[in-house]
Amino acid sequence: MAVILRIELCSMYVDSRKTIAQNIGNKGEAMAAEWLWLKGFQIVERNKKVGRFEIDLVCKDEHDWVFVEVKTRHEDGMNAPEIAVDYKKRKKIQHAAQRYLRESGEKSIPRIDLIAVSMLPHGTQMMYFQGK
Repeated sequence: MAVILRIELCSMYVDSRKTIAQNIGNKGEAMAAEWLWLKGFQIVERNKKVGRFEIDLVCKDEHDWVFVEVKTRHEDGMNAPEIAVDYKKRKKIQHAAQRYLRESGEKSIPRIDLIAVSMLPHGTQMMYFQGK
């Protein structure tokens, strides 16, 4: 299931110690976390390191553990953000989510969601892809 949202472009805090891509990514993650929170998700952790992998958002949606990958692209990006999450990347997210739950003592099956954020001149578009 994909949900498409259009959001007005809002101001962005820029950390001069980070690259433009990192600042854009941080803004996309913040917008995604806020939208999930407004939809009733509990944001458990952000940018959680699990082994050598980083999970963007660890959330609870009622009874489900949800691991959200956020991909953000600026208008100059060549491809849509969701294209960047291929089979190999999804497998890495799945393994990291399973490890997170195992290390937390949880017996749940992780759900992997994707939020694709496109920052365009006329505003920002977010697409939400809910996993199974």
